[in-house]
Formats: sequence, structure tokens, C-alpha cells
Amino acid sequence: MLLPGAASAKKPHIIVIMLDEWGYNNWGVHAKDHANSREVRTPSLDALATVGIVLDRHYAAPLCTPSRAAFQTGRNPVHVTAVNGDTARYNPAVRTISGFDEIPTAMTGIASKMASGGYRTHFLGKWHAGYASRLLLPKGNHCHSDTAMNEFQIE
Repeated sequence: MLLPGAASAKKPHIIVIMLDEWGYNNWGVHAKDHANSREVRTPSLDALATVGIVLDRHYAAPLCTPSRAAFQTGRNPVHVTAVNGDTARYNPAVRTISGFDEIPTAMTGIASKMASGGYRTHFLGKWHAGYASRLLLPKGNHCHSDTAMNEFQIE
């Protein structure tokens, strides 16, 4: 698949904002059509939405780790098998470091794909997709730099 501008020398900046436990009406773009529209004020996010692309029709896992791992790898959560502490799903053949709660190191992720296209990638915020080894952190997943947080601490 070819993307418009993919062959051009000047690449567009891409910013992805992923939020946990964020209701559909919790930002101004969607709240405008609902009763709580006067309570919800998100001017910066609204401004980004007017010049960017809003993807609001997606499936997500009910917990953050499977959703984050799925986004980072481009796979459905069940195929990444990252879980939030459910050791009953531990598979030592796939999980060679901690066993669960991580993106397997052999999986290709969005950061490596972006890097192969000439982008530099930076991760900021809650990672929560593996932290038992430095290989599981954003830099281990091909981000050029990161300011990642796990378990409410900055790495």
C-alpha cells in the first residue's frame, strides 16, 4: 500500500495519542453532541483533531496492557498475548524474559517499521507493555528515545 507523500523527501510529523480509560464523551470533539458538552473542555486536543485524523472506531481489550501491546505491534491482543498479571496464560515458549505482561521481543512493532521508513521515534508516557528487562522497554522495542513510565515511576 502506498501512502500519499511516502516517497517525498519531507515526511509529515506523526503524533499518536493513546489514552487509558477515556470515555467517548470525555473530549470536546465528541462531547459537543451530548449533555455534558458544557463540562468537557479539551481545547488542545480539539485543535489537534481539526488538523489531524481522529480514529474512533476501534476494538480494544478491557485492560491497558493488551491494548497497548496490540497497538505497538499491529496485532490483535489475543495474538500478542500480553496480559495484566494473568499468569494462567503464561507461555514460556513465547515469553522468555518474564512470562507475561510484555510484548515478545521477537515481534516487530510500529517503532521499527517507522524507523525503517526514515522516521525517528520517541515514546512519552505510560508504557505498561513490558518492563522486566531493558529489552522490553521502548528503546528495546526500537524507539530512538523514551520517557516511559511503568508502575507510576519514570524509567
